[in-house]
Parts: sequence; structure tokens; C-alpha cells
Amino acid sequence: MPAGAKKQDFAFYERASAFALTAVVFFTGMVLFTRMELVRETSAAVQHAGMVAAGGHAVPAKARVRILANFTWRSKGVDKFGLPVGSSLAFSNVRQGFETGGDLKAAILQLRGQVQKVGHPACMPYSGWQVCAAPGKNKAIHGVVMMPMGVRVMSLVLYALTVLTAGILLLFGLFKGIQRGGIWPDVALVFVATVVFAALCGHYAGAWLGMLARGFSYSGHTAVQGAGMLLGPALFAGILHLILARHVMEFMQELRRKPFVYAAISPAMIGMVVLVFIPFFMGVYIAFLDNNYNFVGLANFKEVLFPSAHSDTNFYFTFGVTVMWTALNVSLHVTIGLLLALILSDHRLREKAIYRVLLVVPWAVPSYITALIWKWMFNTQYGPINAFIKVLGLPAVDWLGRSFWTNFTANLVTNTWLGFPFMMVVSLGALQSIPAQLYEAAEIDGANRWQRFRHVTLPLIKPALFPAIILGTIWTFNMFNVVYLVSGGAPDNKTNILITEAYRAFRVLKNYGLAAAYSLLIFLILLGYSLITNKLTKGTEDIYA
Repeated sequence: MPAGAKKQDFAFYERASAFALTAVVFFTGMVLFTRMELVRETSAAVQHAGMVAAGGHAVPAKARVRILANFTWRSKGVDKFGLPVGSSLAFSNVRQGFETGGDLKAAILQLRGQVQKVGHPACMPYSGWQVCAAPGKNKAIHGVVMMPMGVRVMSLVLYALTVLTAGILLLFGLFKGIQRGGIWPDVALVFVATVVFAALCGHYAGAWLGMLARGFSYSGHTAVQGAGMLLGPALFAGILHLILARHVMEFMQELRRKPFVYAAISPAMIGMVVLVFIPFFMGVYIAFLDNNYNFVGLANFKEVLFPSAHSDTNFYFTFGVTVMWTALNVSLHVTIGLLLALILSDHRLREKAIYRVLLVVPWAVPSYITALIWKWMFNTQYGPINAFIKVLGLPAVDWLGRSFWTNFTANLVTNTWLGFPFMMVVSLGALQSIPAQLYEAAEIDGANRWQRFRHVTLPLIKPALFPAIILGTIWTFNMFNVVYLVSGGAPDNKTNILITEAYRAFRVLKNYGLAAAYSLLIFLILLGYSLITNKLTKGTEDIYA
């Protein structure tokens, strides 16, 4: 809010909306976070040798699992009576307070004998649990005690109540005009509500919000840890509300003043949320999972940025190719487009309308059709390009063969043909907006053609040209069609750019987490480029300001 502005008094409707948004954003994020935490905890045990080998036989694919304990049995052999010598049973409890003696120990011993006998993984039921084990190195047997779990109804009920409460607040506030001052009471309300909600979840559904309220749902933790698990997220929710509240309140006030305006743009906003934002956040989520939806942390990013010796891809080589591809294409697009725009803007040129239509055709034709046409033109045996080369008495070139540079050139020529009309149209529009009096004044002052272009034309087309260059760079950086359809990444994926490499990870390697990690890195690279470029060039500022 500007300094000295009168403090706004927001109606309960706006306050309820801000509260509802905070609740939905915070608890939805907490659901995803705790689910990933539980999956990570489970997958850590799944990666245990016994679970890797035997878990598939014991747990349905869609079942959730609570790992109760890992165990390792080591034996130095048997005596003359066939009894184990120097045997030891070591437990590593995942859930604190788990009892490992008595009947369960007997069940583990029985399973150990079965695994030793058959020599492969085995599982057996025990009191509604599953005990699985598998043979390991040095006569060790690794296993895990787990409890298959379905979807917890209480978890769904609590989450549904949260969203329902937010909806009721919205509807109630719609018909009420109750006034209250200040945002801090709302922050305090969010804080208290989060503590109460977390405590309830910790008591009734600790597995769902285990990281949030573990101190109250599991034993083995101190009161300080439990309080921290409750107060920490509550403090975060309060800060989140403090950040969001005023903006949401102001938006809701505008919504009440101009309902028809927002009703008109609502289809586009809904489309953006459904088609852009939700897939984006799902992609971010998948980037931290493997193909079995197990949380793997930064493993996918590590595989991309620090490939192993057995990896068939190299992020840094592909990134270098992508940068070279983008720089050359955008340079050619701008140079050719601006040159043609200068020619078409010349008042002495006749039939300009016909030339404009003809030069826009490459941009109007769908890119995949153009890419396939150029691929045929670069064909070694039947392509018109090699036919023309032979007319000149030169040997034919295997454009799409085993050479990196010929494949890259074919891609570059194709995308240059596709891209220059856009820059030409933008430049032509900017040139036509320049007053003719400026050129006349510069000519009177003795400026030659180059000086008029440098000191009059370029500064005045900058506000239109620089944003177009940024947009063209983003398009070219992600130009999937041309690379995929013309060279196909040949030879040996060397002409792939980052976006086609991400597609290869998805389509060929079937590694969805790796593909999502590639996509997220591409987004971060382009976001950084856009911010830095706008900052350095000030391309969005008006030249007359």
C-alpha cells in the first residue's frame, strides 16, 4: 500500500476469502509434502535388499505400506546338529516402540529357515502384517516387517472438512458485511486453526500428517520436538496468510465492484489454471519421484546434472548445442526479418502488399508440415538441394547422415525459414509507427542513411523488437518440431536440444521423473534468461517515457 494512503477496512467477505485461500494452499501443500515424506520413508525400506527382492510378492501395487522394522540375520554356519553358530538378529526400527520379541521373532526365525532352504525371497503373514526376507551377501538374510494399508477414510474426511469450511466461509462472507480492522487478528486465527487442525490430525491420522504432528502421534519424541512439529507449520501458515491476505482482499473488493469484467475473463483464467498451472505443479511433483512414485529427492536432478559413466546422455553437451542453436537462429531471424521489414517499408517499393503476403506464408504454414517438406528437400538421393548442388558440378551432401554439422545445418535452415516472418512482421509494425518527421529532421541535420538507422530507427523499434527477441528465444529454445522431425537428433542424439532430450527420456527411456527434471531445469533456465534480459535491456520500457 502506498505511503500515506488511508488504511483500508476490508469486509468479512474479503477476509473470509483470504483465510480460505490460505487454508487450501497450506493444507494442500502439506498433504503433498507429508505424502512424499511417507513415500520416502517407505521407499527407503523398500530399497532394503529384502524388500527389493520380495516386496513385489507381498504388497499389491496400489497398496500403501507402513514399514515397522528392518532386520538382518547373520550366521557363521551350523554345528554338527544343524543349529546356527554365532547367529545374530539386528533390528532397525522405522516406527519407534515396535516390539520385536516373542512370536514375531519366532516368525522371523521360521522365515529365515525358509529363505535359507529355497535360496530366494519369501514372505509370510503375521497378525495382519507381512514379513519378507531375501538372501544377501556373506550368508546374511535381509528382511522387512510391514503393514499394507489402504486409503485412510479419516484423512479424506479431515481434508474434505478443511475445504468445506473454506467454502462455507466464502459463502457466508458473500452475504455479510461485517467489518474488522487490521490483518493481525486473521494471522492469529490462521495460526490457532493450524495448531488445532494439526493436533487433531496427529491424534486421529498421524500417518497422514506424520511430519507435522509426529510428536503427538508417535512415541519416542520429546515434547519440544512435538511442539516444534506443530508450531513450525502453524507459524509458516500465519506468514503465508500475512503475505497473501491483503492482495486477496483487494482482489475481492475489485471483484465486487466489477463482477462482469472478471466474469468475462474467468474462462481464460480457468483454462490457464487447468491447462498450465496444474500440469506445471504436477511436473514439479513428478520430478522428485521415480517410475514407481517413490520419493527419490534430488536423484533425478543428480542424474541429469552429474551423469554416470554408463549414461547415454550429457546435459552440458546438449545444453551447449541448445545455446548455439538458439543464438544462431535468433540472430538470423532478427537480421533477415529486420532487413526485409526495412525493404518493405520503403515507400518507393511497388506491390508491397503481395510481397508481405508471400513472406508471411512460411510462418502461416504449420511448423510440422514445413519441417517434413524441408526434410524431403535435404534428402540425399531425391532432394532438390542436392539436385541443385549436382547442377553446379559439386558432389552430393549426405545432409541427414552421420555428420553432426550437416544435420545441424539442416535443422538451422528449416527453423530460419520458419522464424524470420515473425520478426519481419514485428519490425514492420514498429517501423510504420515511427513519425516521418524524425527522418526528415535527421536528414536536414546531415545524418546519412546508417546514422538515421542507428540513431532514429533502432532506438524507436527497441520497445517492440526486444520483447519479440525474448519471446523468439524462448520459442527457439523449445523448438521441438524441427529437431525431432528433420534430424531426429542424429547422429547418436548429438543434435538433440534440451526439450527433445526430455522427450527422449519420457518416450524412449520411459523415465518420467528424469523427463520432468529436464523440463523443470529448462523452465528455470528460461525464467532466469527472461529476468536478466529484461533487466539489462529494459526492453519493456517505453522509449518516450
